[in-house]
Amino acid sequence: MQKIPLSLAKAGMKLAKPITKANGMPIIASGVELTDSLITRLDGMGVDKIFVLGDAVAASQNPTERVTRLDQLFRRLEADPFQARVKRHLREYFTIKAAADAAASPAAGGEQG
Repeated sequence: MQKIPLSLAKAGMKLAKPITKANGMPIIASGVELTDSLITRLDGMGVDKIFVLGDAVAASQNPTERVTRLDQLFRRLEADPFQARVKRHLREYFTIKAAADAAASPAAGGEQG
């Protein structure tokens, strides 16, 4: 499972978690395969991130090193719930950033200048 920005979603990817409204009401169930029109509709509803099955967008720029560095930086703070949340958010940010960079690079078939 991977959390990705909606801008990186492609037709054929499958949702790993349901998409819900702010009040918790499900809009789309997990397991649904994305289509171009569904992605457009989600964008129109203001959905900015989704969970998809597998590693749909391969992270680049060696995120393992970044995560290892986070583990080292937060090693003495694991017992603090707030710091654990900060570490989790940073890990998620680095993963999404690396995936976005990979998708945007010409070598990966992303946007070209």
